[in-house]
Amino acid sequence: MKSKIICLVTCLVLISSVFIVNAIDVRKTNRVHQHLSNTKTVKTDDVEEFNTHLPIVSIDTNGQEIPKEAGLNSTIKSNVKIYDTAENRNNYLTDSPAIETLSNIKIKGTTSRDFAKKNYLLKFINEDGTKNNQAVMGMAEHNEWVLHGPFLDKTLIRNYMWYNIGAEIMGYAPNVRFCEVFLNNKYIGLYVMADNITVGKGRINITEASDNDVACSYIVRLDRGNLDSNKNLNNFGKYAKRINSRLTMDIIYPGINDKNIKLKEYIEKDFSKFEKALYSYDYKEYDKYIDVDSFVDYFIINEFTQNYDAGNLSTYIYKDIRGKLNLCMWDYNSACDNYISQEVSNMDFDFQNNVWYIMLLRDPEFTDKIINRYRELRKSYLNEEYLLNYIDETVEYLGDAKDRNFEVWGYTFLPENDLLPEEKKIGSYEEAIEQLKTFIINRGRWLDEHIEEIKQFSHESTTKKFNH
Repeated sequence: MKSKIICLVTCLVLISSVFIVNAIDVRKTNRVHQHLSNTKTVKTDDVEEFNTHLPIVSIDTNGQEIPKEAGLNSTIKSNVKIYDTAENRNNYLTDSPAIETLSNIKIKGTTSRDFAKKNYLLKFINEDGTKNNQAVMGMAEHNEWVLHGPFLDKTLIRNYMWYNIGAEIMGYAPNVRFCEVFLNNKYIGLYVMADNITVGKGRINITEASDNDVACSYIVRLDRGNLDSNKNLNNFGKYAKRINSRLTMDIIYPGINDKNIKLKEYIEKDFSKFEKALYSYDYKEYDKYIDVDSFVDYFIINEFTQNYDAGNLSTYIYKDIRGKLNLCMWDYNSACDNYISQEVSNMDFDFQNNVWYIMLLRDPEFTDKIINRYRELRKSYLNEEYLLNYIDETVEYLGDAKDRNFEVWGYTFLPENDLLPEEKKIGSYEEAIEQLKTFIINRGRWLDEHIEEIKQFSHESTTKKFNH
């Protein structure tokens, strides 16, 4: 009898486990999640020499200091070595590098530029200055790479986590890999190597432009504008003051020069077609110009994480000459209630106030799409159990690397050095992880109960003056 009871209990456990896995319904895609695909043992060899299961990036600026100020002359030349052995063992600085290249390097970011731990943009080059495309850490080959240095984000995982999950949802977000970085032989901590947002295989898949084109595919960005005025757009949204006066759209791709300056005019006019339709009385014509699903997913991800820089700063939009406008994710270090100065409430919506969305959410069909898509994603990539498990697995994968990082940057846990406001200061890595988990639990459960309330933004009483 006892054996029958044990057998019955075992069967029930197995059945319930299968039910839970099926209920989460996570689709299989080609996205590489480093913490799931890297089979190396997460343990540092007990020797004096530095070693890690993560790739190592070593940058040598040959005695030059990387300019701290942004500007047209903010880039210097450096030597970059990447250690990433294919063998089932740790990486050592005494190994032969998997990649060795010259690289232009500069500090990347605006607010983060003032942090002690910098972000860097690397552009690999050959001796003659031409582009040197390299496949870095298993990512598709390219010459442009970003090293994100988690500083404000004391979990170290926000960009890694949300880029990966965002790619599963939207189809593309920058590919990412954890690595440990040395600058001029000095260890500077745990970093996330990422795609720079540009065109290429494994990146934004649009038709490449040439200097002879009169029309082209393009990537534009809403931010503070480019120091090169030739790249800044006078699109309809800017001209009609629908975009905040502090912000400007600038061209990320293609590169604008004297030979193809007419492409700037083409991009201004093409993007303005969408804005003119959106801000007109027949604003429901917008779907002729945008991939609606992309704009829906972007809203959900950024509202779920309360990443309210998106839709204002670091907002990337791309269009293939044969297709429609799509959005691309960028920068989640401040997401999930991690802003230095901005206070956010778990119990609120705000993304509807951002440029373009202030009109998109006036359309009942658009708000219905958001609600339905959100319900769908809560069964898969935004499922609470899936997200919490993702955090645990990633933290476990980092192993000793996170401890080494805080040997350098651990002083930021001290109250006097924590950049967060008093009520949000975090005293340890464990507290940082707990804060992220608590946010995800509370935010998801609140949205489950209140997602239908976004219908207020498309209700007839709100949109009456826009309909005729």
